[in-house]
Amino acid sequence: MNVLVAADMEGIAGIEDYRECLPSHPSAYARGRRLMTDEVLAVVGALREGGAERITVGDWHMVGTNIERERMPAGVEVRPIADLALNQADPSMARAAGGDGLDAVVLIGHHASTPTRRGFCSHTFVWEMEVMLDGESLSETQVFAQGLAGEGIPALVASGDSRMLETFCDGEIGGARLVATKEGIGRDRARAEDPAGAREKLAAAVTAALADRPQPPPPRPYPAELRVTVAGVELARMTVAEPSELLGAIAGVFRSSQVSREYRQLAKLLPPKGFRRRVGTVVATPVMLAKERRWLAAAP
Repeated sequence: MNVLVAADMEGIAGIEDYRECLPSHPSAYARGRRLMTDEVLAVVGALREGGAERITVGDWHMVGTNIERERMPAGVEVRPIADLALNQADPSMARAAGGDGLDAVVLIGHHASTPTRRGFCSHTFVWEMEVMLDGESLSETQVFAQGLAGEGIPALVASGDSRMLETFCDGEIGGARLVATKEGIGRDRARAEDPAGAREKLAAAVTAALADRPQPPPPRPYPAELRVTVAGVELARMTVAEPSELLGAIAGVFRSSQVSREYRQLAKLLPPKGFRRRVGTVVATPVMLAKERRWLAAAP
């Protein structure tokens, strides 16, 4: 069995302060990285015990250099989201795992969409972006669910902020087990579950899902109108014919915008580790802090 663990950071158990998700706050961010890695390891362990032969971890926060890779077990590859967002002409969940033959996905650490009231660190892919499908604002997880629907791949588990989970329609993530790891009380704060207890819940949910393979998410009605905005400015409006096209359409809009150029610069400044990362963090911090202040001020 080939499984992708798609891990974001804002929905990780124990993270309650937005600064724990941002390299512009080094001490807090170091704690956030450790908690993210701990949660990934708990899920990887449950998947291995459940018989998964191949496990790939998608580091899907910022440019994808957050997980402490030196702590990953042998044979578990970490693939940054920057590879998928910037370099894949036709991104898919299978390509996120390195190729075809993907059997299932575990979605951990995810968060609410940009306009979600009281959602912790609420945003959609990047700060101030909103993705709407036929007028409905989607979270990243809802977009990923449509990618899974298009490929016929089930999600075993989806976890993160309860403000995100409560926006799902019944069965929207297919038969995935939903695990709340925190409750957002605003864009900058959350009340989080005890990390150890949340990791036990996640491991148990993964084990149960492996024993009773869930159905993939259902497709939304298509064709559908996709509209993408940043800070209220429309970047694109187009028709998407089927669910398998949604990820590629959003990535295409992203890569053709000024947002992509800024993202590419950040990816160069923040490699996984080493001296270059330390220097890059210093260089990038003033810009990140300015964007951070605007993002917090614009909270719904």
